[in-house]
Amino acid sequence: MGVLIVPIKPVFAYRIFTGRKRYDLRKMIRGASRVESGDRAILYVSGDVKAFMGEFTVGEVITGSPEYIIRELNKRPLSGVGEEDFAYIRGAGLAVAIEVLNPILYKTPVEMKEVLKIIPDYNPPLGIQKLDEYEPLVVLILDKAREKTIRKN
Repeated sequence: MGVLIVPIKPVFAYRIFTGRKRYDLRKMIRGASRVESGDRAILYVSGDVKAFMGEFTVGEVITGSPEYIIRELNKRPLSGVGEEDFAYIRGAGLAVAIEVLNPILYKTPVEMKEVLKIIPDYNPPLGIQKLDEYEPLVVLILDKAREKTIRKN
């Protein structure tokens, strides 16, 4: 199991964190990182947010043509995806649907400017990036997220 950095638009991130979106759809690019059940997906919210806002555990992973993905998700009425999501993957050679399990919204997002203080040359990925859990970026994000959560004694 690995750690994924997943860039996502704010509207889709909020749908994940509120439980409305239960699958994230992606176009697959040849040579892209393989997403596996059990991976930890850390969401980098792009746009005006520019922050690591939370994470989820990867559940079921469905890979295939966009038409196959659409058929499969249409069988799941609570998938939280619809035409807006399907339009994104249409025309791709291969697509993937990633089930979202146990989404966690960090109490305080880890902003990109904080990351750049420690890793000055970091650029968020355009697609899913798979990292080892001990990579400096992963440790930085998770340490910052943990210090910003309420702990019970």
